[in-house]
Amino acid sequence: MEYNERWTKEKHKEYRKLKREGKTKPELKEYFGDDIYYSGMFNSVSNILPWHLFTEIKINPVETPYSFWNRNSNFYPNKIDYLAEFISKTTKYILYLMYYEINKTPTYNIIFTTRKQYDEYEIKFEEFIQKGYITEEEREILKDILEKETNLNHIYDLTKRLSFVIFDLYQKKIRGFILSIGETDNPTKIGFYRNIIKNSFENVDEKEEIDGIGNIYYIYKLKNN
Repeated sequence: MEYNERWTKEKHKEYRKLKREGKTKPELKEYFGDDIYYSGMFNSVSNILPWHLFTEIKINPVETPYSFWNRNSNFYPNKIDYLAEFISKTTKYILYLMYYEINKTPTYNIIFTTRKQYDEYEIKFEEFIQKGYITEEEREILKDILEKETNLNHIYDLTKRLSFVIFDLYQKKIRGFILSIGETDNPTKIGFYRNIIKNSFENVDEKEEIDGIGNIYYIYKLKNN
């Protein structure tokens, strides 16, 4: 998230607080007025990546080489996260399947970002966790790092490769688990991720759920996978 005179860090924190309290998008737009359009979250035309063009199209996965590894969960004792790295048009990307419980239901939360942004996230996380815990403000900083858009324009190739890697890693590592996607401040980007899931798997049941602190998640139960 980039801040400016019309959309400050304080306004962004207030926006997230109101969103957790259940304010709808129309209510948030009314509350913040024209300032909200300077946040970059509600622009009708994206000048970064045309996510909105890829929320409904049919994706044909492309077989893609990738490396994968696991790590101990940062938040759940004795649980494992899985990560995969692959390349699209010379850029390295990370698919991060993070173990996360939503209302006591085990899921693997899908996080996707560039390798550069993932490394930035890891450095910041290690810095914050030195004191033994992470504050709400620090969580927001970490979330913003991972949600930052990439300023790249090869999304056709990227969607095909990401679809293949999600399906393949799921089959090899977490088959039978529920997948989840956390809502971000960019609604068109969420549409992009939801479309990836629906195109990558057959017989997908999607439902929306809200956790104990008001965060919205899309839950995916995969039949016969």
